[in-house]
Amino acid sequence: MSPVSLLPILPILLIALSVTYIVSKLLRTEYKRHRYTAVDGLRGFLATFVFLHHSAIWYFFLRTHQWGFPPSTVYSHFGPTSVALFFMITAFLFFSKLIDAYSGSFDWLKLYISRILRIMPLYLVAIGSVFVLIGFVSRFVLHEPLGNLAWEFIQWLFFIEADVNLIYGTKLLVAGVVWSLAFEWMFYFTLALNGAIFFRIKTPTAILAITGVFLVLFTFILYQYYPLGMWRRISPFAGGIVAAFLVRNDAVRTFCSQSWLSPLLVLLLTIVLFYYPTVFEPVPYLCITVVFIAIASGNNLFGILTSRAVCLLGQISYSIYLLHGMILFFVFRFVAGFTRATTWSPIMHWGVIAACSALVAVICSLTYHFVEKPSIDRAAAGTHRVRMFLANLRNSDVRA
Repeated sequence: MSPVSLLPILPILLIALSVTYIVSKLLRTEYKRHRYTAVDGLRGFLATFVFLHHSAIWYFFLRTHQWGFPPSTVYSHFGPTSVALFFMITAFLFFSKLIDAYSGSFDWLKLYISRILRIMPLYLVAIGSVFVLIGFVSRFVLHEPLGNLAWEFIQWLFFIEADVNLIYGTKLLVAGVVWSLAFEWMFYFTLALNGAIFFRIKTPTAILAITGVFLVLFTFILYQYYPLGMWRRISPFAGGIVAAFLVRNDAVRTFCSQSWLSPLLVLLLTIVLFYYPTVFEPVPYLCITVVFIAIASGNNLFGILTSRAVCLLGQISYSIYLLHGMILFFVFRFVAGFTRATTWSPIMHWGVIAACSALVAVICSLTYHFVEKPSIDRAAAGTHRVRMFLANLRNSDVRA
């Protein structure tokens, strides 16, 4: 079997779906259907494809010590094309909120508090895990001043993949996925400005000032640390914005949600995966944008994207995306050992990856249930507390 054979893809997807479904049952974790259920289902596949992308890379990395795209257009697409679609989802959902609020008011405080509580708690768990793993790799011997270690932690807080304790390639512990979170936050900090200028949303000057400062900061971070292909990486947000406008048209939704269109969407994806080396060319970019618009409009690809198991997988997609790299690293470094893993045949490698997919599904179901979900549920209360704090602060200033 070739190390980039497509045969393992379906079994691994089925394992991930089955284990997620079973663990969710045991934890009594429910999926709450939303307006865009098919989009939620899409997330689950995208996160699993990123896992498959890095699993293929690991086969060659163990043998060449070079981290790069595998010699397969399909496995190569599973990484950047999945992230591009994640960016489309983000732009689609948040520009939909801006469109809904046109010429009205918008609770910016709630939006940003909810984003912080949605992203940061699990991210802090991930950072802590990275530093613990680095401790084991370096045998808990400090190779640099403690101040440097603190600065590296701060850099990771701002989504900069700094090497820790002089361990080169620290970012590979998370499979180098953190860069995408920096792009996401840069996008979030454009929303207030876009809302005020293009959607006539009443936006307090303080919100514009604060988000403007963070927009400048994250633009600097992207230019300084992730300049390679920066504008190409940003471009998928435009596809999501276009989708946010188009799905409001009844004719577009009716046309796109028809079942006969599903085979054509699969054909478009096949063309992208097999005939183009990168998504950042006009034809593949247009193809995935059309596919995404159809899914956002309600096309569920033969009902697959709205099935319960797929939606549950989508629910834990952030955990899968952020944590799968560490799970792969832990298995190859501490369980199997790099030397032994290097001798594995492709069948053995993918057999271990199949086992890892079950482990990823279990761990990520747990992190969603015990870390992500409680934080999401606290968004309203957290916003209220911050709002009360700011109100008390203003009252104190007035009395003074």
